[in-house]
Amino acid sequence: MTTPNNTGIRLDEGDLVLENRGLATLTGLPNLAQDLRLRLLTPLGDDRYDTRYGLDYAAVFTTPANAHEMRDLLRLNIVRTLGGDSRVQEIRDIQVTDAHTDPHHRVWQVLVSIITSGGVPAVLTTTVGAPA
Repeated sequence: MTTPNNTGIRLDEGDLVLENRGLATLTGLPNLAQDLRLRLLTPLGDDRYDTRYGLDYAAVFTTPANAHEMRDLLRLNIVRTLGGDSRVQEIRDIQVTDAHTDPHHRVWQVLVSIITSGGVPAVLTTTVGAPA
């Protein structure tokens, strides 16, 4: 949803946002953060136009592994997912913490520190996890 001037359609929990009788937009870092969050929340292969787009939830959540190994798999998949975006120059740090929202499902809070292709530091936060 990004045009060459880094403007995209603003979403609120997946819904389009209307503003002044039209679609609301985002530019700059807020647009990049929204786009990267969408990459992480989209299961790998779900985008019919780019099957390489998205996070490999199957590799993370269906592999027999303990919580520590799953966090490591998640970090590796985040690097693959976000590293595929040309607007990300460097991934500096990935912190994964247990969200403790449901004891029967693995859900993590993710904080990713990046350097954009323009050399600007940014932090992305989102929650990822196995579907309930």
